[in-house]
Amino acid sequence: MDVFLPRQPNGTYLVPRVKQELCQSEPLRAQSPKELADEVAQLKSRQIRLVSIRRQQVMCLGQQELQSTLSANGLQVGTMGYAGGFTGSLGRSYECAVTDMLRALELAASFNAKSLVVVPGSRSNHTYNHASRTIRAGLDRCLDDALRFRIDLQIALNNVIGGREEVFVPVGCTPLDWIETMDSHRIKGMMVLRRASPWKQLPDNWKRCLLFGGTLRLSRSCRQLAGTSSVLSRIIRHLNTSKPTAQESAVVSSTR
Repeated sequence: MDVFLPRQPNGTYLVPRVKQELCQSEPLRAQSPKELADEVAQLKSRQIRLVSIRRQQVMCLGQQELQSTLSANGLQVGTMGYAGGFTGSLGRSYECAVTDMLRALELAASFNAKSLVVVPGSRSNHTYNHASRTIRAGLDRCLDDALRFRIDLQIALNNVIGGREEVFVPVGCTPLDWIETMDSHRIKGMMVLRRASPWKQLPDNWKRCLLFGGTLRLSRSCRQLAGTSSVLSRIIRHLNTSKPTAQESAVVSSTR
């Protein structure tokens, strides 16, 4: 499940008072038309409105079939994953990674997705500065399309697909500081919560990530071991009891 704050027309983010006001995007797991029909019916019965999909699912189920099924059942795409790997650590060259991400943005736009998950790639065999410049250059080449399609780029700040080769670890600043130096309202952060103690080993302040338009992804292990309702309750409680910093107050509008 992907969790993020509702965005207002002026670009600020609302702090919900109850769990139901959080934007929650359920992962779509179907791999066949029959599974898709059954899962969509189940999601509709739960009054789910947002789903997260993978590009591999689009290839497996068919773009037109998936789009029509989601639309017919009132489901929208919150997050599409994934693209990136600019440093070559995921087995593709820089140019291939850029081309693939441009394709991913076009696909995400065809589903009217709100965001695209980006795994930037690790430092790999590069020097630190070269890896950082390579990732920035790759994002910069894709940013015009993200702006044109109005799609947020959710940069993975910890492992999304299971390997260390996907994440860049900045030196001398926090991951969110590094994201913010890119100076674009379309570039955000994504953090993955895992296992029974999901708040441990996160790369930075998860509250700050949400308040600046980022996403928290609750993994299956987190939902099973920590409990989805418990995690969402903690998010709401912490957002509403912690005093925001001056920087947070400048970009966030509360529902209070």
